[in-house]
Amino acid sequence: MANDTVAPSVGAVASLLLAVVVFAPALLISTPDVGVADYYASGPIGVSVVGFLALLGIVVFLAGKQERTEPATVAGLTLVLGVSMFAFSLTWAFGIDETLLFSFPAEYSWIATHRWAVIILAAIVPVAAAGYARDTLS
Repeated sequence: MANDTVAPSVGAVASLLLAVVVFAPALLISTPDVGVADYYASGPIGVSVVGFLALLGIVVFLAGKQERTEPATVAGLTLVLGVSMFAFSLTWAFGIDETLLFSFPAEYSWIATHRWAVIILAAIVPVAAAGYARDTLS
C-alpha cells in the first residue's frame, strides 16, 4: 500500500468505527423508558451530529483515497470534519448529566465508558486527516 493511501484508509476506518460506536446504544439498548434519547441529546448539541459527521467522513476520506475529488479540497474537508467531530464529542461527553449516565440498568453498565470510546475514536480522525493533508500538500 502506498504511503499516500494509508492516512485516508485510517481516516475512513476510524470514521466507520466512530459511527458504529456512536449509534451502538440506540441499537443495543432495548429496554423501554431507559433514557437513550436523553443520553443522545445530552450537552449543548448531542452526539448524533458526531455520528452524522463520521458517516460523511467515510465518504470524504474514500473520495480522497480513490482520487475522485481534488486532493487539496479533500485534505481541507477531512481536517475540518475531524476537528469538528472531536470538538463536538468533547462538548457532548462533558455535558452528560451524571445521574442520567448512571441511571441505566446494570446490564448496560458499559454505557459509562461509551463516551470515552467516542472521544478516543473521534481523536483519531483529525490525526489521520492531518497526515493526509501533510502528504497531499507537500
